[in-house]
Amino acid sequence: MSSSTYKPLCPCCFQAYSNAVVAGEIKIAEGGSDGTANPTNRMIFCGTCAPSDVEKALAQKASSGDTTVPPIVWLLTPKEIEESAEKILSDTEANLDAIASVPLEQVTFENTIAKLMTPPNYKTNPQVAACKFLQHCSTDAAVREAASAAGKKFAASRVQGRMRKDVYQRVKAFSENAAAVDQLTDYQKHFVKAAKEDFERAGLALPEEDAQKLRELLEQDAAVCSQYSKNLGSDDTKLLLDPEELKGCGEDFIKERLSKDQEGKCTITLKYPDIIPIGQICEVPETRRKVTEAREGIGAYKNNLDLVAQGVQLRKQIATILGYPSWAEYICSKRMSGSCQAVNEFLTNLQDKLTESGKEDRDVLLELKADHCKEIGVEFDGKLNAWDTSFYSNRLLKTKYGVDAEAIRQYFPLDHVVETTLSIYQELLGLTFRELAKGTYWSWHVQVRCFEVSDTETKQRLGHFYLDLHPRTGKYGHAAIFHLVKHSVNQGAVDCMLCNLPASTPEKPSLLLHSNVVTFFHEFGHIMHGLCSEGIGNSTRLAKCPRDFVEAPSQMLENWCWQKSILERLSKHYETGESLPDEMLQSMIKAKHVGVAFGSLRQIYLSTLDLTIHGLNPPKDAAGLQAIVDELRPKITLVDNPEGNNMLRTFGHLMNQYSASYYGYMWAEVLSADMFATRFEMEGVMNPRVGMEYRKMVLAPGGTHNITDHLTKFLGRPPSNEAFLKSRGILND
Repeated sequence: MSSSTYKPLCPCCFQAYSNAVVAGEIKIAEGGSDGTANPTNRMIFCGTCAPSDVEKALAQKASSGDTTVPPIVWLLTPKEIEESAEKILSDTEANLDAIASVPLEQVTFENTIAKLMTPPNYKTNPQVAACKFLQHCSTDAAVREAASAAGKKFAASRVQGRMRKDVYQRVKAFSENAAAVDQLTDYQKHFVKAAKEDFERAGLALPEEDAQKLRELLEQDAAVCSQYSKNLGSDDTKLLLDPEELKGCGEDFIKERLSKDQEGKCTITLKYPDIIPIGQICEVPETRRKVTEAREGIGAYKNNLDLVAQGVQLRKQIATILGYPSWAEYICSKRMSGSCQAVNEFLTNLQDKLTESGKEDRDVLLELKADHCKEIGVEFDGKLNAWDTSFYSNRLLKTKYGVDAEAIRQYFPLDHVVETTLSIYQELLGLTFRELAKGTYWSWHVQVRCFEVSDTETKQRLGHFYLDLHPRTGKYGHAAIFHLVKHSVNQGAVDCMLCNLPASTPEKPSLLLHSNVVTFFHEFGHIMHGLCSEGIGNSTRLAKCPRDFVEAPSQMLENWCWQKSILERLSKHYETGESLPDEMLQSMIKAKHVGVAFGSLRQIYLSTLDLTIHGLNPPKDAAGLQAIVDELRPKITLVDNPEGNNMLRTFGHLMNQYSASYYGYMWAEVLSADMFATRFEMEGVMNPRVGMEYRKMVLAPGGTHNITDHLTKFLGRPPSNEAFLKSRGILND
């Protein structure tokens, strides 16, 4: 057979193939010695071919005892995913059956509690990630579909596991054995207490009829949330615009999108690299309106608004069965806040303090809009529209404070930002990162990078993380961290960052807006939280912290992106190599909190919206959701909601673990301001002693004990909102 019938390997695939051959992981396939691959040995590093022998070898490498790679044996076909998922589900059920078979008087830590802390259950089992994670990023639609199906089955299995009264009885029996519990470590004691509470919050004290109904409701909610997420991830909306409709976006932006789908037209998706620049710098109001309409208007993201209505109704029923007046109360009762009332008081207090300043901020933008409309010959409509806020906020920074986002962007090439960010985190937290060479590990896309993390002083390996930074079809559309694997006895954690940052072109490297830099710095802080946490349990909140605190560490670290010494390190002009000029740098810092009251009101609105739809009387349908948005948005944000638009269609937080918890961003922001001002601002942003205390006192404890106690120890006093109010100019020194 002629070699011309074989598919040539791309350079990355060929290098990986060569490395695997040299390592003895595969033998040279017939017809493959000239850099081609026969039909049974094709590779998908570039996302176009079927799995090959070398890819199989790399995907299986974790099972060979090689601890330098993440402990995930990656699955490459829908069939493999389906078969592995079924085995995990079977093993999980068998594990629970084994616990349930122990006579109550014979329960021990080893035969009961330890079996709940380790595989096969959930996130201490690396193969759970291998089965379900690729739904968010695989280049193969069939793999994404299979991974999504596996995720739904796992979600249902977790619900069923929490409803095992026979297992709960044994956990409860052990927890009542004071002598045995006294022999445990603090973390083990915490796990016993938390596991018992989780079973009880799942309604195991309920009559069987109610318990069965609860199981059904939880499974239905998981399915609704999964479909909502799928609608977001699979969206392929495209707006075809004339270059003139993108005035202000810059030649490079237009050139990268011109004639992709239609000659003479620019293709605009609803991914962040498209919509953020348009929202901030496109001078054509109608274009900004079209993008807003495409994301929030009727028909956007299929039936997502109906799914939200279904979800809030299901959660209300779940809360009622469990004896709570609302889903919001059910959630808040186990958060740092302690109750829905405490959160409402927190939000109302902030809103009262911010509203007058917010009105002033809005009026400044209105004046700016009036002048701009006159300048471009457009009639001024006398109001600030939803699609105007980002544009005129950005214009204010540029015209009054000299902050030119596009000019500043030239100083933040992605590669430099990434490498410098990693360097800063290593110095600050006493860690060492080692990037794995391409071709030594399997990844779902050629652009994915993988790093090993260890403690610098002890050399102990803590785990690994992946970086997948650029948008592509079928990939998760926002920025998020996925905690793929949690620490276990002989296993490090594995985290992954999925972002949608602009990719480089042949003419120019990827250049980031400063807001992108802040986002990357923030998200990477979540990776550090996952890797530095020292707990080893299956339950998410056991190995981490309460949901309303989880954003605080990353929000605090955003402050680094506003420090002169750090900005000088993070910036490097893509052509000259120079750091950000002092004039630009000072103008950015000076303008940091411009419009902060107006922006904070939006966060209060989102938090209030979340609590309202998860409150005592959740809306029954999309029309009810629309009425709430139409009422709350102008009341709190001071900006009308465009007719028919509803951001709940794309507000993914409320259809995952952030339901009734979005307030945590504001709650955590107050705490983050306190941590930064009290320790790092006073003692040095790169002070390694403070950094290590932060790592050990705040990140390492995870969800054990009371997070307020951890913060009090780190701060030297109980947390306060004073630093937040002062830093935002709301409270004078």
